[in-house]
Amino acid sequence: MQRLFDFWERYMRIPDDARLFLERHGIIKQFTKGAIFSQPDDARQYWCFVLEGLVAGNHYRADGQRIVRWLLVPYSYFTGTEHLFTKRSGNVHIEFLKSTALFMLRNEIAVEGQRRFWSISELFHILKQHQINRLRKYALIFQQPSHYQKYKLLVEELPEIVAQTTNEQRWHYLQISKGSYYKVKKRYLKGYIEKT
Repeated sequence: MQRLFDFWERYMRIPDDARLFLERHGIIKQFTKGAIFSQPDDARQYWCFVLEGLVAGNHYRADGQRIVRWLLVPYSYFTGTEHLFTKRSGNVHIEFLKSTALFMLRNEIAVEGQRRFWSISELFHILKQHQINRLRKYALIFQQPSHYQKYKLLVEELPEIVAQTTNEQRWHYLQISKGSYYKVKKRYLKGYIEKT
C-alpha cells in the first residue's frame, strides 16, 4: 500500500482522513503469473492499482488468437468492470503476466472515496490522465505503417512496458510474428548502437 501513497505524495500531501479511508477499505492481494482476474462474462467489482507486476487486457478472436489490448505496469490502474461507475463487464480477459500485487477497492467504495475526499478524487484524475497519455501512445504505435516503426515507438515511448515484458509478450502486443519481431528488434538494436 505504501507504493500507492508514495505515488500520490509526488503530487500532493495526503490528508490523514483520506489516507485512513483507503487503509480501512482497501485490500492488498497477490496474484500468480498466469492467473485470470476477470473475463468478459465475469465482472469483478474492483478498482485496482498495480503495486508490482504486469497485467494484460486480452481479447481472444474466434480462432483463439490472443490480441493484447493493453499492458499495465506498477503505478497504473484498471477496473474489473467496463469502468468504475458500472457493474457491466469490460469485454476483456484480464490476466497477470507476472506475479502481481494489487491494491484493491470495491467500486462503490472507490466512488464514495472520490465523493467524500477531494484528494482521492484528485488522485483518480491524475491516474486517469496517466492512462490517457499511455493510451495515446498505444494508438500512435498501432498507427505506424511498418513493424519496425511499431517496435521503435514501443521501445522509445513505453520503456516501462519494455522493461517489464518478455520478447514473446512484446510480439503478441505488437501483433507481429515471432520472426518479424526478431528481425525488427535486430535492426533497431543495430541502428541504436550505431547512433551512440
